[in-house]
Amino acid sequence: MSEEQITTQEPQNTENTKSTDPKKKKDRRDYHLMLFIDNKKDGGVHQMGINRILIEIIGIVIAVTLVITIIGWTVNSHIRQNVTAERDALAARVEELSAQVDTLTAENTTLADKVTILSNTVNTKVEHETAAQEESDAAHFPQGFPLSSSASMTTSEDDPKCLIFSCSEGTSVISAGDGVVLEVLPDTDYGYCIRIDHQNGYISEYYLAATPLIKEGDSVLQGAILALVENKDSKLAYKIYQDGNQIDPMEVIKIDG
Repeated sequence: MSEEQITTQEPQNTENTKSTDPKKKKDRRDYHLMLFIDNKKDGGVHQMGINRILIEIIGIVIAVTLVITIIGWTVNSHIRQNVTAERDALAARVEELSAQVDTLTAENTTLADKVTILSNTVNTKVEHETAAQEESDAAHFPQGFPLSSSASMTTSEDDPKCLIFSCSEGTSVISAGDGVVLEVLPDTDYGYCIRIDHQNGYISEYYLAATPLIKEGDSVLQGAILALVENKDSKLAYKIYQDGNQIDPMEVIKIDG
């Protein structure tokens, strides 16, 4: 663009120019002139006047806008910082809980293994105790033959639930099962009566003409020797009671061979 000369022409007012009265100067309005140079070839100049109050309002609006913008930016920045801090705290908490879950899972696995081992141990112990109890019950059950050797057997004419054995000299009278010697009493028909409590509701009685080798209160095992037959053609009367009621010994006695 060629050089242009910009000139401003003041309004001709002879009265205002000549007047020097201060009071009249106060009555004049203030204008701000903004020049816009047209880029056209004619180089025209446009003049525009803006009131000072309008400029102040515009300035206030711009200032308020800036203040609101700054406050909004500050609030948003603070919110972002809080959100970031909360997010980091939540991430740390999640990581901590994940570690706790892993720890609890490992502990649970360990406890499960221990429970399995303990359960197997208990089951094994129960099985052993059950087997031992069954063995003990079998040992206390008066199912054994009451003599150490074979003998002929009949039933008593007066008591069909009483077995009569014919014994040879030197034969041992033995306990039919584990128990405790309840009584050793003299008997007018045979000589002695030995009563054994098998501690399971069964009591066995041995009537014989031989000197007893045990005494009241002794603990005996199945097969323990109670007495020795001293005479030829001796007799042994054998009875069994269950819960106070006499039963047939043949219901429980176990005879091998």
